[in-house]
Amino acid sequence: MKMVLSPWFKRGLTLLALAVVIYLFWPLIGEIRQAAHLFLSARWEWFPLILLIQVISYGLLAWLNQLALLPFPGQPLGLGRMAALLTSMAFIEVAIPSAGASGVVLRARLLGKHGYTPEVSTFTLAVETFFLGVVWVGMAVLGIFYLLADGILKRGQLLSLAALGVLAMWSGWQFWRWLNDPLRSREGLLRLVHAWNEARQRWRWLSPLPRWEDAPALQRLEQFQAGLGRLRAVPLWKFFLAAFGRVALDIATLGACFLFFGHPLPPGTLLIGYSLILTTSALAALPGGLGMADLSIPGLFLKLGVDGAVALSAGLTYRLLAFWLVRFVGFFSWQLLEGKS
Repeated sequence: MKMVLSPWFKRGLTLLALAVVIYLFWPLIGEIRQAAHLFLSARWEWFPLILLIQVISYGLLAWLNQLALLPFPGQPLGLGRMAALLTSMAFIEVAIPSAGASGVVLRARLLGKHGYTPEVSTFTLAVETFFLGVVWVGMAVLGIFYLLADGILKRGQLLSLAALGVLAMWSGWQFWRWLNDPLRSREGLLRLVHAWNEARQRWRWLSPLPRWEDAPALQRLEQFQAGLGRLRAVPLWKFFLAAFGRVALDIATLGACFLFFGHPLPPGTLLIGYSLILTTSALAALPGGLGMADLSIPGLFLKLGVDGAVALSAGLTYRLLAFWLVRFVGFFSWQLLEGKS
């Protein structure tokens, strides 16, 4: 009976996840209807170019992940399969809101089919986030200066943002040192497993962790640390090139969306607008941060002097292609990757 019900249960969960994404996407349809007259007069010959930019942008993101996985044992993924995995993660993170945890779990599952361990999957995701974060921070500086000059960003918010950045960098550096020290990492893992299994004596519902003193577990740890050593041999410029290319093409997508409606933006306005999107998104997470109304792309570009109707239509197009299209493609990518398991 279990074998009969299991496939239907999985299909039901899959359709439920798709229904959640469609439900979240539905308000955008209403916004597009309100701006329908603007889309009728759009320059549709530019639309294939926007799609092409997005494809290349995701290809660079896939390359960045390939570089991070390169030193670790496992079956290498081609560029297309890696891009499919990333779009699958994008879909599941929207379908199951969990601050990104659902994407981390799906990534570990799909990479596990190729022989990569969960720790490698999680660590390489952190590598991707780090290099993209460096580029994003560089871009966000423009937005910070603009908000300070305009009086929108308060000194307390700036200090909070700086403190979070310093804390994140310090924590990342300490974790990297710990991972690269075989004795400290082994001792730390032994303590973690011991504390977990001690807690299991009180809370019986916790699953026991394996003893890290066992040979297979120690071998797995040694393989991971050997991969960290080989990671240093991968040229650093390749990581930065992939991350910078990914962000640069995302900016190009935004600019092409304005061009799509016959309103090319000056490079300075485009860069400041994109940096404001990054900066205000970060500020929204702070206590007393900016409200969601201030985070809208049309609102930001309207403040930069762009025509309101053009800012609205270009913002909708950018959200549709750079965010929602990737998620819907991710649903089919997920089905494809699971079907080939």
